[in-house]
Amino acid sequence: MGETATILVVEDNEALLSILSRALVREGYEVIAGATGAEMVKALHSSTQPDLIVLDVGLPDIDGRDLLAALKKDPKTRHIPVIVWSGRNPESDRRIVLELGAEDYVEKGPPSALVPKIERILLRLSERELVEARASIPAKAPVA
Repeated sequence: MGETATILVVEDNEALLSILSRALVREGYEVIAGATGAEMVKALHSSTQPDLIVLDVGLPDIDGRDLLAALKKDPKTRHIPVIVWSGRNPESDRRIVLELGAEDYVEKGPPSALVPKIERILLRLSERELVEARASIPAKAPVA
């Protein structure tokens, strides 16, 4: 992960997409915005993969749960953490998306409820990368 994390936000409500995108940019993130599942797939096949995806369940072209399942089955995208941001059926959607591999489920509301969860997940990823990098450093040979 680079200095600035890139977040792909997939939300079909233009007003919510704009509000969330602006809030994330203010927090220092680079944002790729999409309103459909097709736009999400196109963004994922671009040169830069996002560090995290915020995904709405109720998209106009495909169910967000189906997109999540496809993401987690694909070796190229399964490592990308996904936060589902939805308001459709909170009780059942939360259980389903967590079983499908989402990192978290957040009911739609102000971005202030979502930003701390994004920060926590990205921090955990950064810590994991640091541990992996340290583990890959060869041990020094003992000096005779």
